[in-house]
Amino acid sequence: MDLIKTRKDKSQIHLLLNDHVPNYAMKNEFQTSSFSLKLNYLEIHEDEYFGYVIEKGGVFLCTNVLIKNLTNEILSFSKNDFLISYDKEGPFEAEENFGVTGQFEDEIALRPYEEVKGKYVYIMSQNAKKIAFKFYEPYDDQNMKEYRLRYVIPQ
Repeated sequence: MDLIKTRKDKSQIHLLLNDHVPNYAMKNEFQTSSFSLKLNYLEIHEDEYFGYVIEKGGVFLCTNVLIKNLTNEILSFSKNDFLISYDKEGPFEAEENFGVTGQFEDEIALRPYEEVKGKYVYIMSQNAKKIAFKFYEPYDDQNMKEYRLRYVIPQ
């Protein structure tokens, strides 16, 4: 997985993350009963992102994803559906849309078999060593199935 890190001085470094891949056929992606999601790459912005300044100790994490509806029904998603956790903290929701190029609206709907590409933006600790991107799918009244993509951030 590619990680593009933008430092405070605006310089960029490209890093490769150590992926946790239990199934190499689904590297950087998961498939539920109704949709598939592929994480294309991650970006970390240390100081500011699209004019928004991050508090000391934090960074913006931008996830570039491809979501594909696998059904013949309209599927709706909220920014709250796709969560991150890091270093046993969280899970945390994506930030509200603040004008990042390609950022998903807070609510999106996919037509049957439609696929969309976009970004979700999160705030996390600048010292985070591990990231997990998560989605929870209810499969009965009391239980949820967790889908997760995990990565180790090089320091």
